[in-house]
Amino acid sequence: MKDTFLFFFFQNICSNSTVLRTRTICHSCTISQLFLCPPGFKPTPRSNSVCLFCRYYINTPSMKLPLSGCSKECYKEVEIKSCCPGYWGPDCIECPDQAARPCSGRGVCSAGLGGNGTCSCQEGFAGTACEDCTPGRYSPTCSSVCSCVHGLCASGIVGDGRCTCFSGYTGPNCDQELPECAALSCQQNSRCIEEALTGRLVCQCLPGYQRAGSECLSINPCLQRVCHAQASCVHTGPNQHLCTCNEGYSGDGRVCMAIDPCQTDRGGCSAESARCVYNGPGRSHCECLSGFDTLSGGGCSLKNSCTPDSCHRNANCSTVGPGQVESCKHVRARSKKN
Repeated sequence: MKDTFLFFFFQNICSNSTVLRTRTICHSCTISQLFLCPPGFKPTPRSNSVCLFCRYYINTPSMKLPLSGCSKECYKEVEIKSCCPGYWGPDCIECPDQAARPCSGRGVCSAGLGGNGTCSCQEGFAGTACEDCTPGRYSPTCSSVCSCVHGLCASGIVGDGRCTCFSGYTGPNCDQELPECAALSCQQNSRCIEEALTGRLVCQCLPGYQRAGSECLSINPCLQRVCHAQASCVHTGPNQHLCTCNEGYSGDGRVCMAIDPCQTDRGGCSAESARCVYNGPGRSHCECLSGFDTLSGGGCSLKNSCTPDSCHRNANCSTVGPGQVESCKHVRARSKKN
């Protein structure tokens, strides 16, 4: 299996040759032929007999003196590997829907070693491989626009744009209300439909709405506690909502977890002098470790561990760590004058 994958991988890599050119450093024409091309480069055929004019400089105590000189032209053929057309990424993966016809021939694939394989579809087309029409369009070219007012359109590449009317409407574009429905004068957010059992035409609330007395009101899912206890619910439309975790919590709103700042970068506390203490969702504080004092700004400083007994009276004491003092250094006593 591994060998098969490697064979497939190398099949998708294409090589292109290119020529890199450079020149040797400019020198006096009498000695320029003595200087070789950089490693890996060869002199161009004409450079063996013809030197290219250039200018070099000699520094003098008073000025920079320009002189005419010569240099040789050098070249090197290099092979640049890249993904073959229709393949993308470091592993040269095939573009959707196939390398020979990327993006179903209806778009441009982000190909090459630096590509991400996504298709930029032509106008009217949509889908991962531009395999379908954008909503509301139909025909093989996705150039036709659906015209159904109160109905469903046969959209898509294989669609013909025909309308399937909702109950209570008729006509090629489903824009003609049945006379019986017009007589009902259905209120806002409702429409005329035929009852399945009786065959009578009645007014019924639209999907996402519910009857409240004589009105059809938008269904509010937030009233049903659809979000987590630590989340806020916003009614965004008929039977639609958005859950957002409260401050101090993370998640998608249906599941919210308390944020412990101490779990991320120690809550901003210094690892050498403090520890992070969790105070609740999204809250924490730093406590200085033993051997450190709390500063007014909230930071921690090394506490002075020196005591009168730490060193001889003629020696200096230095705190080098929590509860640790440096080896005492004797101070040379001043000599007394006679």
